[in-house]
Amino acid sequence: MKYLKYFSLLLCLVFFIGAIPQTTYAYNRDDHDKYRVEVLFKNFKELEHDKSAQEKIKALGCAAYLAIDQFNNNGQKDLDFLLAYGVKGIPSDVSAISFNASGSTHRSHTHRGWDFQLYSLTRELWPVRKQILLNTAGTIFDFQGNEAKNNSFCALIYYIHILADHMDDKSYRQENGFKMDVGGRVDKEDIIHELLKHIEVVFADQKRTHKYRSLTSKLEGYNSSLAKLVRSEGGINTDEKFREKQKYTKELMELLTRYLPEMFKEERFFYDVFYK
Repeated sequence: MKYLKYFSLLLCLVFFIGAIPQTTYAYNRDDHDKYRVEVLFKNFKELEHDKSAQEKIKALGCAAYLAIDQFNNNGQKDLDFLLAYGVKGIPSDVSAISFNASGSTHRSHTHRGWDFQLYSLTRELWPVRKQILLNTAGTIFDFQGNEAKNNSFCALIYYIHILADHMDDKSYRQENGFKMDVGGRVDKEDIIHELLKHIEVVFADQKRTHKYRSLTSKLEGYNSSLAKLVRSEGGINTDEKFREKQKYTKELMELLTRYLPEMFKEERFFYDVFYK
């Protein structure tokens, strides 16, 4: 009877745990931080022991998280860090930007485009969340009054995040909320077209360089490849098409990490902060 009692308690515990809603996430924060750093820096080890650089990198990470992935009143410590770092014009309480969501379904409310206007839960919150990233970048870098460059720099950080979430997808089915497509859309509402648009602004002075032309040409090539999948009958609706899409997505991230760090190093606003 004694063992039967313990077995019954254990069985109840198993059922109780199984009844708890399980929260699932796409890439975790460390993964996103890793990709952001790889896209920004050619050799991050040069900065590992630079305390000032590390604080700036952390500030960008906090701001990116708050703008893109924050929900359910998480992230107050990130906001506190930014306030202590000296970022102005941002809320002091995370409740001012927060919304309630379940697991990675939060993506439907923040992952559909830097300039997307029709978020349901976050239509009023999204401009405030964007401003946190914009103001943080403006605190770290001197854009010489070029607000368009600041905006496009932050947009690149945003789209690197969304691209990483695509890399973590396990199925062609939209099971964890909606996010902007990678590429190939007729209406150009996809990550590749957004990258091309913002790269043109951030690297305006490098448009005649081989790196710039090579990068944009390769991006357009990937867009053409994805267009064949997206515009095929039924779109990306089979495992085979999904695997091909994931191959292009991974290669896109590798392309960006190969080109952008060197191009950022050539930009005065970036060089003066991390390499001067």
